[in-house]
Amino acid sequence: MTEETIIQKSLLEQIFDEMFASIEEREEFDAQTIQKLKQLAVSGDLKKATQVTKAIKLESGGTL
Repeated sequence: MTEETIIQKSLLEQIFDEMFASIEEREEFDAQTIQKLKQLAVSGDLKKATQVTKAIKLESGGTL
């Protein structure tokens, strides 16, 4: 008999999941930009506006 381990995500992880599911449906965000944003979320840098701006603009071909 196997025991199932239930791992609940933190509220912050649930919010990030919802956010990324939402932006993945939008044309403005390509896979590369979304991946960079996910990396920022994992590293805790998603709260740094300059890092987010840099990820979005550089991936979309914009300038800072």
